[in-house]
Amino acid sequence: MKAVQWSFQRIEEKYLLNSEQYDRLRIALREHIVPDDYPESTICNIYYDTPDYELIRHSMEKPIYKEKFRVRSYGVPSKTGSVFMEIKKKFDGIVYKRRVLSDIGETMEYLRGGEKPEVDDPQILQEIQWFK
Repeated sequence: MKAVQWSFQRIEEKYLLNSEQYDRLRIALREHIVPDDYPESTICNIYYDTPDYELIRHSMEKPIYKEKFRVRSYGVPSKTGSVFMEIKKKFDGIVYKRRVLSDIGETMEYLRGGEKPEVDDPQILQEIQWFK
């Protein structure tokens, strides 16, 4: 099993493609891309926002800086599984992501106002607490 990465940065480029463009792109990339260990895995996300949708409205304005908070699982989460709490920040085209892994029950309780879950990196959890 690969080590979990808690903090990283990358450059993301997103494009809107129609079906024909998508099909041509997949064919063109076939000889250049190698599937990772989970080529057909399910990724589940819940994005959180303010009651007046401030985060998504700000994001849609394409600012130089934006941030989001989400809970993510790789695979459909079970009642006793683990999930990542993640803060995603984008500045000047570079995405920075910081995350912690915790029990799904403890995570949901924390997000409802309960106690902080046990995590490997308390600094990142403190950043999540501040964002929350």
